[in-house]
Amino acid sequence: MIDKDYNLIVGLRIREIRESQHLSREKFSEKCDISASFLADIERGKKSLSAKTIYKICHSCNISADYIILGHREGFEKDIGIEILRSFSERETEHIINILCEIKKLKQ
Repeated sequence: MIDKDYNLIVGLRIREIRESQHLSREKFSEKCDISASFLADIERGKKSLSAKTIYKICHSCNISADYIILGHREGFEKDIGIEILRSFSERETEHIINILCEIKKLKQ
């Protein structure tokens, strides 16, 4: 695979992560401690990521580098779910967990 193609694939994964968290480029870049213009270039496949930048994104978004680098989705949905739950208050999270438990019971 050519570097440019790989950069585009990785950029699309980064964008998917950002959009799944309902964040603008500005908010996401601030959260990850990178510039918004650099993030835009990453998402468009114009720039590649250093190990440090991958670490910043993974650490600040609580996601695995496996998804960004290799496209392994196994942990991605779980990580994004955890990140979404963290955005709710403790009481709201309890309600959400109770609802999920009831849904699980219905499936059994």
